[in-house]
Amino acid sequence: MTPSFDQLNVLVVHNNEPMRAIISDMLEAFGFDNVTEVARTSTAFEILVRHRVDLIVAQYEDVAPVGLQLTTMVRTAEDNPDPNLPIIFITLSTEDDAVQKAFRCGANAAIASPINAKELFSTICALFEREKSQVKSSYYVGPDRRNRDNRPFHQREKRHEDVTASISKTG
Repeated sequence: MTPSFDQLNVLVVHNNEPMRAIISDMLEAFGFDNVTEVARTSTAFEILVRHRVDLIVAQYEDVAPVGLQLTTMVRTAEDNPDPNLPIIFITLSTEDDAVQKAFRCGANAAIASPINAKELFSTICALFEREKSQVKSSYYVGPDRRNRDNRPFHQREKRHEDVTASISKTG
């Protein structure tokens, strides 16, 4: 089931104006009626403090740490009304180190650029469909990345069957 986005407020933070416009156009096509675009971290945080924001889509690059700075501010600033706000990073790098760094700073999701609408939409839907608890420690503030799925493991023991089958074939 597709969630209704028309009452949600999205903040797009990217230093490249055409990229902000592309992301905003996609979000509006998904049904978001309230999309605000900004280029600077300081402007974004001012908006967060003064207005309700339900989702942030931010640029993440090592050379222009807009998303990194904003995520740190969102997760740790005392005057931020919602430190658990979902944050999606748009990154130019698909390197594991860059993506892991994004997650370590508190992002909920990361999408590699060039961005496509289908991936952005499915990422947003997944964020709003599942509630993740937040962790706050001296080393990390952000979504809990641990798997809390405590269902019993019901897969058959393949190793035992493979060993038994190979012994019976040779014997």
